[in-house]
Amino acid sequence: MEWFKELRTGQKVLFIINAVLAVASFALIFTGAGSVDFFIIGTAVASMNIFSILFARAGFKFGVAINTENAGDDVEPSELKYMSWYMNWVFFTLVAVACIICAFVF
Repeated sequence: MEWFKELRTGQKVLFIINAVLAVASFALIFTGAGSVDFFIIGTAVASMNIFSILFARAGFKFGVAINTENAGDDVEPSELKYMSWYMNWVFFTLVAVACIICAFVF
């Protein structure tokens, strides 16, 4: 659980919300309660969002290391970069929620 402690509070909250959405939409695929296609899309979006949340900082450091010579291990993303990530993560969380709602409506 060391990796979870390193995440920021917002990342932890979005990770937990997306994990619940992914598990719920995956479970709803097999119930036949709605449109299976929307549940599959919701599961995929939430799973990709979880992956993005977990590896955002590592991907940033890898990108800096590729583009810069002698990049140190203490390179951190700027607050503007974090804000951009949070906006993307919240948007894709809303897309996953919308997919689950659309599955029940259509």
